[in-house]
Formats: sequence, C-alpha cells, structure tokens
Amino acid sequence: MIKEYFICLLMFTGVLSGVSAQNATGIRGKVTTPDKTPAEGVNITIKGSTSGTVTDRYGNFELPQIGPGTYTLVVSYIGYRTIQKEIEVANGEIITLPAITLQESTEELDGITLTGAAKIFAEKKSDMVARMPLKNLENPQVYTVVPKELLTEQIATDFRGALLSSPGVTNVMLGVGSGGTGLSMRMRGFSGADGAGSIRNGMATNFVSLSDPVNLERLEIIKGPSSTLFGSTLISYGGLVNRVTKKPFSEERGEVGLTAGAYGLGRVTLDYNTPLNEEKTFLFRLNTAIHREKSFQDQGINRTFMIAPAFQYHVSEKLTLNLDMEYFESERNSTYVGIGSAKINSFDDLHWDFQRSYASNDVTSSAKVLNVFANAEFVIDEHWTSDSRVSYSNTDNNANYLFLLVNSGTGAYEGQKTLQRRLMNLPSNFNTIQFQQNFTAAHQWENISNKLVFGFDYTQLQTTDSRTTIGDYDKLNTKGDTITVLNQDAPVINVNTYQDALAGQTRAANHRDTQTFSAYVSDVVTVFDRLHIMAGLRVDRFHDRANAYLQTAWSPKFGLVYQVVANQVSLFANYQNGFRNVAPSNLSDDTRLVFKPEHANQIEGGVKFELLHGMINGTVSYYNIKVQDKVRSVFNDNNELVSVQDGTQSSQGLEFDLIANPFRGFHIIAGYGYNDSRLTKVGENQSEQEGNRPAATPYNSANYWASYKIPGGKLQGLGFGLGGNYSDGYFFNDANTVKVSGFHTLDASVFFEQPKFRVGLKLNNLANKEYWMATSWAIPQQTRTFLANLTFRF
Repeated sequence: MIKEYFICLLMFTGVLSGVSAQNATGIRGKVTTPDKTPAEGVNITIKGSTSGTVTDRYGNFELPQIGPGTYTLVVSYIGYRTIQKEIEVANGEIITLPAITLQESTEELDGITLTGAAKIFAEKKSDMVARMPLKNLENPQVYTVVPKELLTEQIATDFRGALLSSPGVTNVMLGVGSGGTGLSMRMRGFSGADGAGSIRNGMATNFVSLSDPVNLERLEIIKGPSSTLFGSTLISYGGLVNRVTKKPFSEERGEVGLTAGAYGLGRVTLDYNTPLNEEKTFLFRLNTAIHREKSFQDQGINRTFMIAPAFQYHVSEKLTLNLDMEYFESERNSTYVGIGSAKINSFDDLHWDFQRSYASNDVTSSAKVLNVFANAEFVIDEHWTSDSRVSYSNTDNNANYLFLLVNSGTGAYEGQKTLQRRLMNLPSNFNTIQFQQNFTAAHQWENISNKLVFGFDYTQLQTTDSRTTIGDYDKLNTKGDTITVLNQDAPVINVNTYQDALAGQTRAANHRDTQTFSAYVSDVVTVFDRLHIMAGLRVDRFHDRANAYLQTAWSPKFGLVYQVVANQVSLFANYQNGFRNVAPSNLSDDTRLVFKPEHANQIEGGVKFELLHGMINGTVSYYNIKVQDKVRSVFNDNNELVSVQDGTQSSQGLEFDLIANPFRGFHIIAGYGYNDSRLTKVGENQSEQEGNRPAATPYNSANYWASYKIPGGKLQGLGFGLGGNYSDGYFFNDANTVKVSGFHTLDASVFFEQPKFRVGLKLNNLANKEYWMATSWAIPQQTRTFLANLTFRF
C-alpha cells in the first residue's frame, strides 16, 4: 500500500512539474575551471539587459523568467577570458546548457567592472614565482599574493600603503639610499631595502626609486632566500616583493577615480583599455595618477605624477609581444630621526611632538623615474615555450635629506637634550639594464610529468652621485627633558641660507658599475599527480668594473611537496640559498680588502591548503635561515671605518597566512609571523653584541583585512571593511640599547559598489595612535586620516 501510494505521488509530482515547465522560460547551466572544478562567483549576464546572476559554490546558475527570443549570454570572471554564447529560447522552454569551461588568460583585469566574484582574494596564481606555470600546491616555496581588489577596498594611495597589506612584511617605511628615496621593509628578520618592490614583472629596477600603485595588478610576496631564480641583485635573504603590472585586454573599458582626504590630499587616477584594431590583436592600456598631499605635520609635502602606457600585440597564435612603461615624478620631504649622544632607553623618552617636523616645504627631495619592460612570448611547440625579456630603469634624483640627531646637552644645557639638524644634498643617477631569456617545457609520460625552466640573465647596474653634508646646520636646545618644549622655537629651514651653506662645501663623488652574467635551471618532476620534486641551480659571474674585480657564486635549491589530499592539502619542505656579491674595499694606505660572497641557507617545512574549491587557502611554515661570511663595518686602529668578513646571523620563526572567501560576499586576508633572529657572531671589536637581536626586528607581527559586501537585495553592493597592523616593540640598534615601542593600528571603511561606480570612505589609524617605524633611522607615522573615493567606470 505504501509503495503504491509513493508511486502515485511521484507520478502526480511529475505531472505538476510538466505543467509548470510548460509555463516556465529560462536558462540554466554550470561553469567549471579548466581543471573541471566548480567555479563559484562567476558573473552570468544577458548582453544589453540588466538580467544577471552569479554561480553558486557548485558552479550552477539559473536565469528564470527569460522571455522568448535570441540572447547573448556573457560569462565573465577575473583572470579568465570572457565567454559569449548566443542562445535561442522558445516560449515555455527552460534551456539547460552544456557545462561551460573557463579559459585562462593573461587578461587578468577583465574583471574591472565585476561586483559579484566570490574568489577575489583567494587566488594564488603566478607564473613568475617559479618562472613556470606551477600551482601553489605544487610549489615548495612560500609566497602570497595581494590583488588589486584589496588595494581598491583599502583605498591605497601610495605603494607603501599597498605593502602594508602584505602578510609577512614589517617596518615598511621610506628609506634613505645613495641619493634616492625608496621603500625599506623587513622580512624574516632581514632588511629588505633592496627588495621592497624593486623587482617589477620579475625583472630588476632601481632600488632607491618609488612608484605608484595605479598600475598594480597584484603584489607577489616571495619568502626566503630566492637567489636561484632571482639572483642577488635587489633582493634580501628574507625574500622579495614582485610588482606585477596591469596588462591590456581585448575590450574597451576604463575607470576614473577621485580621492580626497585630510591634510590636503587630492588624487586623480585613470585606467583606460581599448583594442587598437578590429581584429583585437593590437591592444592598449593607459594608467595615470596625479597625487597632491600635505603632511600631517606642520611642514611637509608629497607631490607625485605617474603615467604608465602598456601595449600587447598578438602577432599570431604562437607569438605575443608586450611593452609597458612607467614614468614617475616625485617631490617630497625626506626627514629622518636618529639617536646621537642622548642617553635614552626608548623613543618614548623623547616625548616627541608628532605635529612638528623641523623641516621646510622649500627643501625637498625630487626624483624622475623611467621604467620600461618588454618581452616576446613564443610557443615553440606543444611542449616548449620561449620568453625573451628586457628591462630598463633610469632614475634622476636630487635628494635633500634632513637628519634630526638627538644629543645630550652640554655646558649650560647639561642634563638636557639638543636636537642637531644635519642636512645632506645628494644628486645622483641610477641606471639598471637587464636581459633575460627563459625556456620552459612541460612533458607527460603516463603517471610522471615534468616541468622545466632554464634561462640566461645579464644585469648591469650603474650609479653616480655627488654628496655634501652640512653636519651642524643648527642646534635646537630643550628647556627641560622633553622635545615638546623645544618645538615652539624651531625655526623653519630657510632655503636661501641652505643653498648658501651648500655652496661652500666640498663634494664627494661616488661611482658604481657592476655587471652580472647568470645561468640557471629549475626542474619539477611530478609522480602520480601527488609527489612533486624540485631541484634548481644558478651560477653568477659578478664583475665589479669600477674596482676591476671578478667573483663567481653558486646557488642551489631543492624542494619536496606531497599532496596528502589531492588539490587541497600539501606538505612541503625546501632548502633555499641566497647570496650577495661583495665588492672589494680600498683603504687609505692602498691596501685592498677582498671578500667572498655572503651566503644564506634556509631550511623550511610546513603545510599549504586550498579548501572549499579554493575559497580558503593558506600556509603554515617553520623556517631556519643561517647567514655565513657576513660583511660588517668596524673602526680599525687608524679610526677608519672598514669592512670585515667575520659575521654570522641566524633567523628562525613561524609564519601563517590566510586568504579566504568562506561565503559569498565575505573576504579576508591575514598574516602572522614570529621571528627569532640573532647576531650569532660579530667579531672581537663588538663581541658584546653576540646574541643580540638585529635592529628593527620584532618578535611578533601581524596584518589583516576583512570585508563584507552584501551580495543581493535592495542593499546589494554595500560593504564594510576592517583591518589592522600589529608589531611588537624592537631595538633601534644592533647594540640593543634603545627600544622602539610596538603598535597596533586599526583602519575601517564603508563602500557602495555598483557596475558603473564605486563610493568608498576610509578612516586610517582609528585610535589616532602616535608610533614610530624605524630601521637605521626612524620616522614618526601618520596619525588619524580620513579618505573618500569616488570611481566611475565605463
């Protein structure tokens, strides 16, 4: 009886469904990635109408209540080619389409107007980290990717703000160089002054040059010594940051943005893309930004301009040519605080007035930066490809540094502090040229596959500068034990007085001219799609032409990855090497000191995961880095500052990063690092520093950003964001005598995003914290700041 009743119920339900189907009209289907994984968050629209939806976490979609007619279905998703399908729908018909497979593309900004993508942050796609198409779960090296969408949410108006969002990066600040102002940072306990974004599209630029984030597609934060593939020029033992720029794509599209905020901030940006021929084989894209801003202090300016055109020409199915350029102008104050003879235990003892700069808007550093990148990608056959690259960078700097040295008062000011203002004028020119040829191969033999890259590299670095210093421009005396009292009497630096003082100074000229010839190979063998074995080797022939000196260095690399859960969880281990060629040093008695290359060796292991169809991915790792033959600067018996090669340093720690879109509309990116770095050997002259922590190296650091955008309903597109940066306190110097207090800053935003426009409000440093960032010099950081952004898309 029950069985008969159940059969009747099924028949009745089927009849009702058939009647309903006769009246229903619509389109349904499923979208997958190239590896047949369901693609969530893919935008499905009807061309020329407002109808649209996004796929669910199983890749399914449905467009109900579509009237009869012929339609063009548009399928679009960030990082994949836009697919268009013509569909004819009859009255009362529900069309079920065959599965649609997304096609990977270099057109990674196809999503410029997308608002519904669910995997905005949780993508770790990069061919540059391994110089071959190697997935994150196949790669034994740790890296993370910060996409442009995160920078948009955070209203990042400069490159420093972009780096602050990068897991594993600490102490990001404007760094003083040989006549230029660039960015410095810390990664895994090592200074990254040469690695804070001076690698662009995998190629070298100038390390004391700034840039603008307007043409950033993403940042790739590559952890650990990476000399095997990236050489020794412009990277640190802790890792490097690779700037990947926006590329042209095959549709006409663009956006104009206006950002305004506190302290006179005004910023206008443009991103315009268009094909230049009907065949859409010749593509053009232009990004530009004009930025004007005053300091949060009483004096200080920041004026920048950038224009970045890019071209792409699809000559044939096998050959693609790319050309992109950046021209960047900058004028800003370069002011740094240091501790001279003052006896203090912490920067808190200064009671610094963060509203006073002791600087002048008339005495600034200026720079003109040109970066050019071109490459030719050629498909040789089904297994082999060729990538020929060239990069050119030139920077003209006219630096006017202001150094504020806090000293102990003498005479009538005994027991107080004096603030000595030291000025340095340092015009300079930097020129970097790099040529690179890569060949990549992919083969499959039953259960074994092989991916290979081998290449050749030539890098030339030339710098000239002429410097003069006014060591004691003036001294400002306190009236007690606080700098705050002094501020009221600090005169603004007079530009005419400064120029007159420079005219009477002797200039010291410096010249650097190096070239490096390199060859490298990296091979990955995969067994049963689970076990990935990597081995690599690099040889560098370094030629210091200014000192007529030649040096050869080798850099090996090994890695092992096992996917304990296929395409979801990997265990990995690696051995990586980094090195630095050291030029000889000439003493006043014509003695020449010659050094071996420094070497850093890292052992690392951990787990990588990509769960829920890639919507949650992260890495947990432990690393141990040891540096041998470290070159240090000491004073000899003749009171000369000379270099000696007797130092060692160890750095070990734990790192965790997470990029996730666990449910529709919610995005999070977070990173945490614990680092125990020590100077294990520093030589007889500074033996008291053995066991000390290197300067500017906190034990604990973290950064995070979470946002939620309402995916549907009347409030669709309304979103909120909250994030912050945390750092333990650390020592200002290697002697570990002066501390810099830690900080925890919070930022918040609210935004409303639609296909044609975006409105965003942002409040940085919610609690109005006064804090420092420091390496060899210190800079007081910006207090609470309000930003507003309006972007139109077309």
